[in-house]
Parts: sequence; structure tokens; C-alpha cells
Amino acid sequence: MSPAIIWLRRVFTDSHFFFALKVLLAMSSLLLPGWWLGQIPAAVTLALGAMAGALSEVDQDPKGRLRHLLLSLLCFFAAISGVSWLIDSPWLFGPLLVFTTFALVLLGAWGPTAGSLGFGTLLVSLYAMQGHADSPAFWYQPLLLTLGAAWYGLLSWLVLLAWPYKQVHEQLAQCYFALSRYLLEKSRFFDSPQEEHQQLRHGLAQLNIQLVNALEVTKQMLNRRIQGRDRQDAELGRLLALYLLVQEMHERATSSHYSYQQLNRDLHQADVLAGYQTLLVELGEACYRLGYAILTHNAYRHGKRIAWELSALQDQLDYSHLKRHYPRTLLSPMKFLTRNMEHLHRALVRAEALTRRQTPPEAAPIELARPPRQPFWPKLKALLHPNSILFRHGVRLSLCFALGYSLIATLELERGYWILLTILFVCQPSFSATRKRLAQRTLGTIGGLLAGIPLLYLFPSAGAQIGILLLCNFIFFTQVKVYYSWAVGFVTLFVLLAFNLQGSGQEPVFLPRLLDTLAGCALAFVAVWFIWPDWQRRHLPRLMADAMAANAAYLAAIARQFEQGRSDELDYRLPRKQAHLADNQLALAWQNIRVEPVPKHWLNLCFDIAYRNHALLSYLSTLGAHRMHSQVLADTPVQELVTRLEAAAKALRSGEELPAYTPLPVAVADSDDEWVILTRQLLGHITLLVNDLYQLARGFREQTPAEDAATARLG
Repeated sequence: MSPAIIWLRRVFTDSHFFFALKVLLAMSSLLLPGWWLGQIPAAVTLALGAMAGALSEVDQDPKGRLRHLLLSLLCFFAAISGVSWLIDSPWLFGPLLVFTTFALVLLGAWGPTAGSLGFGTLLVSLYAMQGHADSPAFWYQPLLLTLGAAWYGLLSWLVLLAWPYKQVHEQLAQCYFALSRYLLEKSRFFDSPQEEHQQLRHGLAQLNIQLVNALEVTKQMLNRRIQGRDRQDAELGRLLALYLLVQEMHERATSSHYSYQQLNRDLHQADVLAGYQTLLVELGEACYRLGYAILTHNAYRHGKRIAWELSALQDQLDYSHLKRHYPRTLLSPMKFLTRNMEHLHRALVRAEALTRRQTPPEAAPIELARPPRQPFWPKLKALLHPNSILFRHGVRLSLCFALGYSLIATLELERGYWILLTILFVCQPSFSATRKRLAQRTLGTIGGLLAGIPLLYLFPSAGAQIGILLLCNFIFFTQVKVYYSWAVGFVTLFVLLAFNLQGSGQEPVFLPRLLDTLAGCALAFVAVWFIWPDWQRRHLPRLMADAMAANAAYLAAIARQFEQGRSDELDYRLPRKQAHLADNQLALAWQNIRVEPVPKHWLNLCFDIAYRNHALLSYLSTLGAHRMHSQVLADTPVQELVTRLEAAAKALRSGEELPAYTPLPVAVADSDDEWVILTRQLLGHITLLVNDLYQLARGFREQTPAEDAATARLG
């Protein structure tokens, strides 16, 4: 294919571009006929409904998407009708707005589909409030906004029918892209000075967040398509096989066979270190090519260089061993590291056969983990509790809306609902997320308004403004997940133009919109600072308890595989996934605590915990990657490690003080067998890290101020 065709194919398979293209098609088909017929205000109202429908869309199979669309339209129509009916009665409308906002926020507890429905209903209600002054009749906005959302939803549903697995391909490709970035970053260990290794480990933990999140989203997509669909569907089977393959590769990629600092210090052969680095780089680039092949629906071609480099590296190790340059305690983990890379190479060869459709997917149904269904009333009772993060966010957002609406009603700001729009987008569940959105939203809005001043005066005609509006909307959807500040700037200009056209070409007002934005940002910041502030340091004991319990379950699952034999069934994959998810939460907590007003010792404590937990997970992944039926763990303190981790997790959750246990003894590699040497060395590293984490857990009561201790126990 020519470079132009390859580029076009890459662009159209980009998820953000394709999504933006769908929205552009829906809005163009509404705005251009409206402009031609001279019904611009009605066309813009329809377009705002399509915008709300697009922002509340979630990934589903065709049947689930249709159900979600019908329910969304019903909620949209009811909410807009309520706004049109009650907005002129502030004393009734205000309390109802606050209560409804709280209820819609709590919908997020029932999953992303319900959460997006709540967000979309709030958004379309705010559009209706802003456009109420220009509405010629009671039925005008409920009918047109709902029809606009219905038109986009129908168009998107037809696209989904035509390409039911398109989003799965895109998300699965993101898994391989994230794995590629992880391997490339890990290759830097072999040529970096020792003082940079701690920072590299932290960088790997951040990249692991992206990888684990991508795997989790892909699993949810596959689960939604497996339900009610023929398990013998060939394409679904291949996608499932490629997902399980990247899960296996993830475990091998995150494993650590030897301390990299010690390896660089003990191994004096630069050729061998360069060989490992080159192999990791080649494997990382191969994962990227595989992801690109999945994204563009092409066959993946695995290069032959990796096999040759593996053979050359093995020859180097054999030569070093024959020359007796190094002890077995160094060569054994290096040989298993080489085997680990060889397994990654074989996995890529299997992926090549799958993408070329040379290997049929497994006929037997493969079970993926699903979250357990909780009864409605116990879940609601737990949700309506001050310790629930969603409950606190609902209270903050509702009070923000109450203050914002009071300001609008008191000052009689007929078009001041931009304040509430700003609050909706800025106010996030955590302080760190709100602070980030605050700066992005403010800068983006100011940029959009400043760009709008010359554009509206240079292009006063309705046709030109519709063209600019469509362009801004397209750019917004391509950038909203990548560069939020830029996206906010374009959506600000879009909404400014939309409400200007909706008001039959009235003079645009820039200063009030800017003041509304600043007022909304100020209210959101005050709320997240003073109303039940969600400081991450208060969650640190719970997050550490979750990580230690998950590591204990992962280690116990690995030990069972040593007793019963290797198996990739759900009872092994689920503990492995939970351990990575818990590690991600610790890494995210470290990111968030860095922007919170906390003492320095909290920053150091969180970093120490996150750093050691990720190192522990790396060694557990190594043990899991090489697991086999063996008695080598029989005479090692594995159960004591599991018990120590579980005891620490239980004490952290209950707020009790941990007993001062004697540190567990470190396993000694006193054998000539390479497998025994590797296993004992791994258990030695694991034991040291468990001892360190246990001592850090014991230090919580000494370092946590008395007034925060109760909050930490509540989680």
C-alpha cells in the first residue's frame, strides 16, 4: 500500500479520530440542513442534544447499546421537561436540582454505564437551563434536545452493528502499546547508573498503571461481548486469545530475576548487558508492531532478529560459564531471564499465527473474571455513608450546585448557568484531580474566549459560524483524552457559538462567560478543600492493606501451582490481576499526595511503600512466570510470608497495632541446581521486602497524627 493509504488507514483506526468523525457526521447532518432551511436555532438545539448523547456514550455490545440509548432518551426527556416546567420557580427548582444532582452522582456506584447515564442527564439538563431564555415553547427543548441525542445514538448504533469489534481491536492494541512502553523503559536498567535506578523503578510503576488499566478495560469489553454471543465466533475467539496472551506477557515483563543494581555491579561483561538491553528493545518494538497490526486489522509479521539475538546471548552466557567467570548465584537468574525473554518471543510468534488466522482460537470457553453482583439494599446502605468516596463527591457537587444556583438566582443571571457547567466539569472526586482540572479548565476557557472574540467579529455570518462550530467540536473529541486544556478551549468556543446561534444571533458576551467560569472554578475549589476533603494520605493505610492482602493471595496461588502443576485458570489469573490493581492504587496515591498539602514525611512514607510494593510484585511475577510442579517451595517459609502479609493487612484495616514480629529469615541458595538457586534467591528478595513493608505498616501509628488515625481506620 502507498504511504498515503497507510496513513489514512491509521487515522481512521484511531479511536479518538473515529469517535470525533461519528460526532461530526451526526452534527453536520443536523446543522447544515437547518442552516439551509433557515432554522438555525432549532438545528443548534438538536446539535447540543447530540453532543450530550456523545459525551454519555459507553462501550457496549449492540443489544446493550440499544437498551442504554432508549433509557438515556427517557431520562433526557424527563430531565429537560422538569427543567422547562420548574425553572421559573426558583424556590422549588433549586432544592430539586440539588437532590437530583446527588442522586445522579450516586448512579456511578452501579458501574460506568449507569455513571455515564447520570453525567449525560446532568449535562443535557444544564444545556436546557442555558437555552431556556431562547426557548419559544414548553415542548421546544425537551423535544429537540432528546431528538438530537436520539439521532446521534441511532447513528452510533448503526456503526456498531457494522463493526461490532472495532472498539475491542482499538483497546486491545492499547494493551500492546502499553506493554511496549514498559519493555522499552525497562531496557534502560542495563545502561543506567545506580543512582537512577530508583527513579526508573518509579517510572515503571507509572507505566504499569497504564498497562493494567488497559488490560482491565479490555477485559470488560470482552465480557460484554461474550455475554449472549456464540462462543464459537472466530473473531471474538482470536481477540480473547490475544488478550490472554498479553496477560501472560505482562507477568513476564514485570518480573525481576536479579537486582539490576547488583547485576550492573557484579557482571563486568558489557556485551552481555548490551545483549539484554537490545533484546528488551527489540521485544518492545515488536509489541508495538503487534498492537499496530491489531489496530489496523492487518497480519503481524514477527522479525527474525530476536531469535538470532536470543541464540547469541545464550552463547555468551555459556561461554562465560565455561570460563568460570561468574558464580552460579549470578548465572542462574541470568539464564532464567534469558528464558523469560524467549517465552516473550514465543508469545509473539503465537500472536503472529493468530493475526494471520493460521491458528484457530481455542474451542473451549475461557472464563474471564466478573465483579460479584451485590444486593441492591446492602450496596445502597454502604453507599450512603460518609466514608464512601462517591457519597462525598455527591455531597460536594450538590452543595456546589446549590451555591452556584443561589448566586444565579440572587444576581438574576438569566444566562449564568455556565457557572454550573464549569462546576460539573471541574469538581472531581479527589483534590488532586480537581486541582488539575481547575488549571486546565481555566486556561482552556480563557483561551477559547480570547479566540472567540476575533472569530465572531471576523465571521459574523451564520454559515461561517456553523463551520467553525463543527471544526471546534471535531477537534474537541480528538483531544479530550489527550490534551484536556486544548480540548476545553475548543469546546468553550463550540458552546459559545452554539448558544450565540441558538439565541438567533444576539451579540456575544465574552466577559460574563469568563466571570462565570472563574466563579465556577472558585466554587469547585472551595468545595473540594473544605467539604470532606478527600486527602489521599487518609486512604494510605487501607491501600497498603489491600496491596498486602492481594500480594498474599498471589503468593498463595503461586504456591498452589508448585504443588499441583502450572495452570492459567481463573483461580490463578484473578489473584495476579488483583495484586497489580492494588499496586496501581498505591502508585496513584503517591502521584496524588505529591500535590496535596502534606508534611514531607508523608511523601517519603508513601514513596517507600509504593516503591517496595512494586519491587515485591516484580519478584512475585518472576516466581509466577517460571512456576512449575516442583517441591522446591516445600522447605521454604512461603506460608509464613503469606501469614505475615495477611496479618499486616488485617491490622491496618482494623486500626490495631501490629505486634513486633522477628524479621523472617532470608532463604539461602545452598544448592547447585539452577532452578533451586533462582527460587531461593527470589524468596530471599521477597522475604526482605515483606519484612520492610511490615515495618512500614507498624510505623503508621507512630507517624500518623492522632486526629487522622480514626479517619485512616475508616478508609
